[in-house]
Amino acid sequence: MIAVPSAEKYFTLNEIALMSLMGGLVFVMKTALRMPLGIPGHTGIFLVIPVIIGVAIIRKPGSGTYIGLVSGVLLSFFGISGMHVFDVFLYTALGASIDAAGYVFRYRMESVPFGVLAGIAGNLAKMVVNFAVNLAIGVPLVVVAVGAGISSISHVLFGALGGLISAYLVARLIKTGVISRDATGADCNDS
Repeated sequence: MIAVPSAEKYFTLNEIALMSLMGGLVFVMKTALRMPLGIPGHTGIFLVIPVIIGVAIIRKPGSGTYIGLVSGVLLSFFGISGMHVFDVFLYTALGASIDAAGYVFRYRMESVPFGVLAGIAGNLAKMVVNFAVNLAIGVPLVVVAVGAGISSISHVLFGALGGLISAYLVARLIKTGVISRDATGADCNDS
């Protein structure tokens, strides 16, 4: 028999636990911090924070998508928002876009411009999927187009604020040694 070497796992158990906790934190923040402001996208100010921090700590493609998927499944299962089962798609898109932004920016989420852009990308992706779902379930295109035009500005604003807070928190985590990086941005534990 030929001995086949075991494949190394992509995410370690610690990383999976951290990503699951961050996804659970998105769920908790969505349920505990309910603010009936009536402004579209206002929840993005705090929903992007755990995803950006998780992506900054894990630093592997797929981590944001996993965090978004966990939070979407939890929100769908408990039916907190009006979208119910479609929350899986909304929050997976949020996580995947922050995941892509992290990859493009080389996981330098402590940088204010990168954190802000990641927050905007996540909140806008959630908005786009929300409007796509509305179109798919039969909401007229005119209503969706008017809603998208008006709410895109607030989604950008609140996503940017959430990204700004995230950049500050990631910078503090690096300064305190929770996230270890050298001056070039490479993880100190990498070979």
